[in-house]
Amino acid sequence: MRGSPLLMSVAGAALVLSACSSAADGTVAGDRIESPTPAQTTMNTSSPRDPALLPLVIAAGLPDCPDSDPGLAPLEPVGAMGGGLPDLTLACLGEGPDVTLSGLRGTPLIINVWASWCPPCIIEMPLLAEAARTYADDLIMLGIDMQDRSEAALDIAAALDLGFPSVVDQPGQVRAALTVPGPPVTFFVTADGRIAGRHDGRIPDQATMDELISDYLGISRP
Repeated sequence: MRGSPLLMSVAGAALVLSACSSAADGTVAGDRIESPTPAQTTMNTSSPRDPALLPLVIAAGLPDCPDSDPGLAPLEPVGAMGGGLPDLTLACLGEGPDVTLSGLRGTPLIINVWASWCPPCIIEMPLLAEAARTYADDLIMLGIDMQDRSEAALDIAAALDLGFPSVVDQPGQVRAALTVPGPPVTFFVTADGRIAGRHDGRIPDQATMDELISDYLGISRP
C-alpha cells in the first residue's frame, strides 16, 4: 500500500476517533463525522468521467461498475428493511456504466456508503476490500462515494488498492433515500433486490463482517 499525505492526515484523525467510547446502540461514539459544508461539497465541478481525472482513474484500477436494469421498478417499501433500493442512477467513480440502484438484481450485494473525508470509512476500507476478494464468487461489493471530491476518492482507492467499484453521489441523495445519517453505512441486499440488513458505523473486524454476511445473505466464508 503506497503512502500519501492525504492518508497520513486521515490516519491522524482516525487515532483520535479510536479513543471514543461505545454508544448505547453498540456503535463507537464519534465513529461518524459530519459531512463537508456546502462550500466543500461544491468544490468538485468535474464528473468522474472528466478527462482530467483519467490518470487518477487508471491509478485507482477500480473494476467496472456492475450492470443494472433501469427498467425495473423499485421494490416497496423503498429503502426500508425488506424493501428495495431506491430508483437512483449514479455515475461510476471509475470505468463502467451508470448504475441504477433499484435495477441491481440477480446477485447478492453489499453496498457501502463512504467518503474520503470520513476517517472511519478509511479504516474500514481494507476490510471491505478483503471481503470483496474473499466472497468474489458469491456477491458484489459496491461503494457509494457520498458528497465527496472525485479526486480525493480516487486517491484513496489507489492508495488502498480497493479492488471493488464505487458510484458517485455528490448531492447526497442516498441520505434521504436510504436514511443515511452519515457514513459509513453498509447495506446487505439479497439477489432479488431486497434489503436484508444494514450496519450503521464502522464494521470493526473481519469476523463481524463474516457474521453479517452469513446472517443477512446466508453466505458462508469459503
